Amino acid sequence: MSEAALTVRAQVALFARGDLLCVRHRKAGREYLVLPGGHLDPGETLWEAAVREVREETGLDVEAGRLWALSEFHDDRRHVVDCTFYGTGWGGRPRLGTDPEGARHPATLVGIEWLDREAFADAPFRPTLLARWMRAYWESPDVPAAYLGVESG
Repeated sequence: MSEAALTVRAQVALFARGDLLCVRHRKAGREYLVLPGGHLDPGETLWEAAVREVREETGLDVEAGRLWALSEFHDDRRHVVDCTFYGTGWGGRPRLGTDPEGARHPATLVGIEWLDREAFADAPFRPTLLARWMRAYWESPDVPAAYLGVESG
């Protein structure tokens, strides 16, 4: 078994009027949606990274939230642990920000959008394991935090 590089990510699910905020990325000519979030910087907590990443990518200031889901992805090259928070309070107006992690991975941030449940069902959302779980527990802050398992590539 080869040693895959471990990455820990923190992201936030923000809902407004039943719609979910997603950021659109472009990589190798393909576009996909993710929750605003990204890698931890040295010395950051998961929550601090989530708040910073949402601010960088969307301009919103997340003030409160709780752990909602934990999932993993791995293949021969990488092992990614995604910690998803459910945002319960934030301020500001969404605007397309920047993705300073672009130097670490070849994806480009190209848009932000609010998706309703119907649009999300057909959206190219990543990771797919989290997408399946989110469809089942759409806008349900009272659902206990869950470990979703591992998705292999």
